[in-house]
Amino acid sequence: MAAWLVGINTLKIQPFKLPELGPHDVRIRMKAVVICGSDDHYLKTMRVADFIVKEPMVIGHECAGIIEEIGSEVKHLVPGDRVALEPGISCWRCESCKGGRYNLCPDMKFFATPPVHGSLANQVIRPQFGGIPS
Repeated sequence: MAAWLVGINTLKIQPFKLPELGPHDVRIRMKAVVICGSDDHYLKTMRVADFIVKEPMVIGHECAGIIEEIGSEVKHLVPGDRVALEPGISCWRCESCKGGRYNLCPDMKFFATPPVHGSLANQVIRPQFGGIPS
């Protein structure tokens, strides 16, 4: 289940089908999700700057949870680890990412920023690099 933004000032709790777990992904059971200014702005206007919600989207991007399952190539996390998730999803292939400056990734995407769903859900799938063990 997840909180879906379906229209201005309209959230619905509806099923959320997770994608398949890839070799570098982790499945996380959410324990806490913060509703921040961008979530509020999407709720009130269905947009933030040039990002426009054109179809239902799960909101929430600042979150923490517990690792439930890891992909076959994930080496530094195990089920049961508590993690805080970086809301930015970088490519890990460009020079910035390889150099440890993932925040400068030109292909950066964010939880709860169209077309990427957010984390106000029971569970999410996330690349391993998005988790910082607590």
